[in-house]
Amino acid sequence: MVQLKNIVVVFADDQDWALGGWTPMNKTAKLVAESGAIFAHHFVNTPVCCPSRATLLSGKHFHNVRVANLSDGGCMHVDEGKVNNYTFAALLTATYNYAMAYFGKHLNQCPSRPPKGFDCATGCRWFAYGGGPDNDPGSYVNASFHDWVDGAEHPIDRYHAAPGLYEADPNGEFSGYTTSILFNKSLAWLETTASQPFGLVVGSRAPHLPATPAPWYATGTWIDDLEAPRTVSYNASKADLADHHWLIAQQPPITDDQADTIDDLFRNRWKTLLSVDDGIDELWRHLDDNTYLFITSDNGYNLGQHRLPSCKMNVYDHDIRVPLAVLGPDLRRGVLADFASAHVDLAPTILSLAVGSSATCDWCDGRDLSASLLVAGDTSSSDDDHPVLVEYYSLGNITRTEHLVDDTMSNTYRGLRFPR
Repeated sequence: MVQLKNIVVVFADDQDWALGGWTPMNKTAKLVAESGAIFAHHFVNTPVCCPSRATLLSGKHFHNVRVANLSDGGCMHVDEGKVNNYTFAALLTATYNYAMAYFGKHLNQCPSRPPKGFDCATGCRWFAYGGGPDNDPGSYVNASFHDWVDGAEHPIDRYHAAPGLYEADPNGEFSGYTTSILFNKSLAWLETTASQPFGLVVGSRAPHLPATPAPWYATGTWIDDLEAPRTVSYNASKADLADHHWLIAQQPPITDDQADTIDDLFRNRWKTLLSVDDGIDELWRHLDDNTYLFITSDNGYNLGQHRLPSCKMNVYDHDIRVPLAVLGPDLRRGVLADFASAHVDLAPTILSLAVGSSATCDWCDGRDLSASLLVAGDTSSSDDDHPVLVEYYSLGNITRTEHLVDDTMSNTYRGLRFPR
């Protein structure tokens, strides 16, 4: 009989790979080197929050969870009903009696009640929000969360003025800092799950705007004097952008003042990740050797590349290439560089590692990568030429730092990203 494995997923918000977004994660990188593997070519299928999170949780491509018509709205064009009842959590709870918990940012339009998989009456916890506004308070500081325990609203107490609604404050738990709240409450929940196989998801807000560092990391760090990477495409010339799609080709140059804004954002983004690094390090120390830990991000970012000062939503590597590390038993160690992987592959891979060959996911579009990840697996099955589907539907005419970063005329696309 296969021993059921515990699953923990930690995913950041807007943490890139191509611009060094893994660099602040020194403690996590050390843990991965000792106990896991990191994927060298991991991509999101859609470079924006809600669709990417939908794909990660469900194993479905964006076009299979999209609203019927773009004018129907949805969560960045996602039909939440096609996601919330079709996740790896829903399968693990219903079929294998897992205790499941979610702490942090869910889909941007976060349901107030726990969706299937996080609503069980024994062991489940739903402590989630949509990420808050792009300013504070309410995002990194003094945020509010929907809070359900064992399928019921958390009762009124010091932090719950109404049933099922947690409200942080600066004089309360962990200085009201969201990242600290999420990881510490996750650790507390783990202490209650000893009798069941469990699944835990921690959805960090970092390093998304407003990129507010914890007070203890706001100043006096090794990051203070850094500037955003001046890559080849940073503030590229008009001639170099002439053959790109319209949104890129028409970009004005980045001014000195805008460059200062980019550098400040870059530093704060990395400082927020120091808290995520602390949280992962502590979390791993509380996990046993029957647990797999996945660490990734919902999308990458740009910081001056192609003259785009901030945001994502484009097809380039800094937007679609993200970290993916896996720690746990019986894994290949080091860097897995012989094939490309994508978020659509995570749900079937998680299910396979959790419950073995009995794992089934009728709706999953992605591939089970466990054979390429496990020491005893067949790495020849990884299919090193398998491309990644990348698709995006414009969210409108959006301006950041005086630059148009998305538009309805030219920035809807589908493409294939090959590992080579």
